[in-house]
Amino acid sequence: MRGRPVSRLWKLVTAPEIKDRRDLVRYVFLATALSVAMALALDVANQLTFFLGWPAAFRSWIVTIGVALVIAVPILSWIGRAHLALYHAKQQVETLSRTDPLTSLPNRRALLERAEQSDVTLMVLVILDIDHFKKVNDIYGHRVGDAVLREVSRIMAASLKGLGMLARIGGEEFALVSSGVSPEDVIERLKALRRQVAAHPLLAAGQAVAVTISAGVAVRNSKTLDELYTEADRALYVAKHGGRNQIRLSDELRAMLGIEAPRSVA
Repeated sequence: MRGRPVSRLWKLVTAPEIKDRRDLVRYVFLATALSVAMALALDVANQLTFFLGWPAAFRSWIVTIGVALVIAVPILSWIGRAHLALYHAKQQVETLSRTDPLTSLPNRRALLERAEQSDVTLMVLVILDIDHFKKVNDIYGHRVGDAVLREVSRIMAASLKGLGMLARIGGEEFALVSSGVSPEDVIERLKALRRQVAAHPLLAAGQAVAVTISAGVAVRNSKTLDELYTEADRALYVAKHGGRNQIRLSDELRAMLGIEAPRSVA
């Protein structure tokens, strides 16, 4: 039991977890205190061995403390800043691994992680797709196509803000995971988004490009994430093959909302 505090202190000095300036100051203070204590302990042992009198001993201890401070503070500050920079670099890499580089939205990995952590009984999954996006690339080129993706993602992020995590999951496909928001509210915001995108051509890389979006919506109710995704994807398939520029609901969600026959809610 006695060795544990010493072990924790030693770990704090030799393998610190420095995440912010407060941790940096704490590390420098504790590591400096430990360095001074160790240097002073050695000097005390030396004075006890070669004792020349208390005045000489006190002078030696003061000098030892001063020298230890002058040496330890800058070195430990440098070490602490290096650990802080390493932590920030790791955080940046972690963020990049969960971010779509084109749109700056979360990517598929981040979305799936969020979905796994969400409340099963309150989750709504929406899969959105830009209609006929291949034609945009064929007619205007991929540079304009990329600009369209960025502009559509910007509009989606603004229109669906506060509903949950919006992510680009591949190509022209996006997804929204919403927890704690009623399906009715999600659908109303989707309807407004669909109308907004369809109302006016997008200005992308100097080109006016008219696009529309389709969406499939499903609700998670004691089912696996794979089953939920399949239901939302199936609803999107119905929307795409039913004329596009519309929103379709899964069978379970339609039954929950009292919609008897499959139909668009756009």
